[in-house]
Amino acid sequence: MSPELPPFSGDEPTCPKCGNEGACTFYRAKGEPSPGQVAMASTLPERLERRCTRCDYGWDEATVQQEAP
Repeated sequence: MSPELPPFSGDEPTCPKCGNEGACTFYRAKGEPSPGQVAMASTLPERLERRCTRCDYGWDEATVQQEAP
């Protein structure tokens, strides 16, 4: 079972580590690891990878499609 992802935080997300407003967004297909990540492909859900523009911290969020009822 895949972990539940937090919802998409919009175009100007707040970094959970440094509080900066702004992040890059990269789409990751189901099973696709982030660069440098080692994980079992079946455990990675479709997601949006966010990367802080200040401190480079990365986190994952659900796609907008996953949020729709």
